[in-house]
Amino acid sequence: MRYVVFNRKGGVGKSTIVVNLAAVAAEAGRKTLIVDLDAQGNSTQYLLGREMSGAKPTVGDFFSETLSLRLLGSDPRRFVHRTPFDNLFLLPADPELQDLHAKLEARHKIYKLRDLLRSLDSFDQIFIDTPPALNF
Repeated sequence: MRYVVFNRKGGVGKSTIVVNLAAVAAEAGRKTLIVDLDAQGNSTQYLLGREMSGAKPTVGDFFSETLSLRLLGSDPRRFVHRTPFDNLFLLPADPELQDLHAKLEARHKIYKLRDLLRSLDSFDQIFIDTPPALNF
């Protein structure tokens, strides 16, 4: 099951909602993934704390590699990181996501993301934290 939390306004609690829903699912024994698409990286920071700056590869790296075709044949699971919590995994945000928006047309972004999520079918639940916009 996949869940997307979005609102075009920032600061309304999207990241907090995503992290808490995912934590409940993980606590219930479900293998859970958070995909942090917000360049601010609040979900990433909640889960990894100060380690956030060293979390590589990121979702930004994923999109960069899809643009350069370096992703062909590689395992998408390498973008997923463990968190300190059982059953809870993270595809971390990247501040460079904002710069990538111009390079990735919205229709291509959604298909690339869809293909990534399909390849991560070992997760019981996936929660997607979106940026404060409707164009992602």
